Amino acid sequence: MADSSAPTRVMMAVNESSLKGYPHPSISCRAAFDWMLSKLVRSNTDGFHLLFLHVQVPDEDGFDDVDSIYASPTDFQSMKQRDKIRGIHLLEYFVNQCHQLGIKCEAWTKQGDPKEVICHEVKRVQPDLLVVGSRGLGPFQRCAPHSN
Repeated sequence: MADSSAPTRVMMAVNESSLKGYPHPSISCRAAFDWMLSKLVRSNTDGFHLLFLHVQVPDEDGFDDVDSIYASPTDFQSMKQRDKIRGIHLLEYFVNQCHQLGIKCEAWTKQGDPKEVICHEVKRVQPDLLVVGSRGLGPFQRCAPHSN
């Protein structure tokens, strides 16, 4: 960080819960957010600028657990619109939490393989710190600033 008075920029990759009918952040994602607030931010809300990234993974067949039948181009459009809305609601949760606490933040979505997109966004945005939950998959495999 070049300017010691500038807030610490922390990027957090967020995902939604995989539980059916539960359109909220995943348990590991909320735990990572709570950890970040309690261990890093604490009461120093002016010292941090939080950056939330949600990577939308295209569903291979377009529907959760149902065989897909596509009858028209609008079937694909409605699927994309549904995913976009879910991503916005997910990011809205974190932005609302930050605003209630008085923490500066930004949030955006990208589409693709989370591992690749997160690494790309870390290189592009260059945060001071990256926080990710495990999504129940274990430690994140290869994403750290300046890693290839």
